[in-house]
Amino acid sequence: MEHLISAASGLRLSFVAADSTRGFVGIVMLAGLFWLLETIWPEDRRHRTLRKGYLTDIIYFFIIVPVAKSVGTLGIAIAFVLVVHFMPHMGLVQISAQPLWLQGFEVLFIGDVFGYWAHRAFHKIPALWPYHAVHHSSEHLDWLAAARVHPVDTIVSRLVTTVPFFFIGISQNVLAPYVLFLALYPIYLHANVPWSYGPFRYLIASPAFHRWHHTSEQERLDKNLAALFPVIDAVFGTLYFPRRASSRYGLYGERMSDNLFAQLWYPFRRRPHPRPLPSNAGERGV
Repeated sequence: MEHLISAASGLRLSFVAADSTRGFVGIVMLAGLFWLLETIWPEDRRHRTLRKGYLTDIIYFFIIVPVAKSVGTLGIAIAFVLVVHFMPHMGLVQISAQPLWLQGFEVLFIGDVFGYWAHRAFHKIPALWPYHAVHHSSEHLDWLAAARVHPVDTIVSRLVTTVPFFFIGISQNVLAPYVLFLALYPIYLHANVPWSYGPFRYLIASPAFHRWHHTSEQERLDKNLAALFPVIDAVFGTLYFPRRASSRYGLYGERMSDNLFAQLWYPFRRRPHPRPLPSNAGERGV
């Protein structure tokens, strides 16, 4: 049992460290850094720093998201202890004995596959979409828009992309920086910059790649669901990455209030019509 408590404590500490670092870096550096980047290299020159919904996203960034992750992490740690207590430990020596660099790559790629399918479920399952719609409600993308995520979305995503690796024995020396990476890279991915990585555009997800995921053009909905490797979208038929940029962002066919409480309550409202579906979901752009 002591081993289980130690493992759960490691899980909890990894997440707390990531959240604490995220908050500290956000306060001290991120605002100034991304303001500079988005001012010098803006993808959307119509974008204003003090845009509509800016204060709401600040509350998400510094309060809602950290609290949701802390609550979710506590629940995950408890579940981890209970499940392992009633079943043999699932750690695999073959995995834990691998070099850390190899474990790191495995976590990044497999975690992105898990995250892809969780993300796809939030888009395709009607009962889940309203939670994820909160994240898509911003009509002006920038680094701060990354924080606009419903707590249910945050908790489920964290569960899917991290917990399996504790069960199979991935080193905590890999998982701690991985959790930190999951907290920081999405912020950059939403930045209002046009970067696509040129010849490497299909190897690593870039801001230009991810901005197409937030388009409100009907025929481009539900594309680019991978968070790090576009090849996953290519394999499962959801890749769309043309050279041009999208002309508009946000929800298709509806609008969501920028009021924080309205957004948190949004998934629990009764909607008279289902979410509109793409008119040509199979099209790919290159």
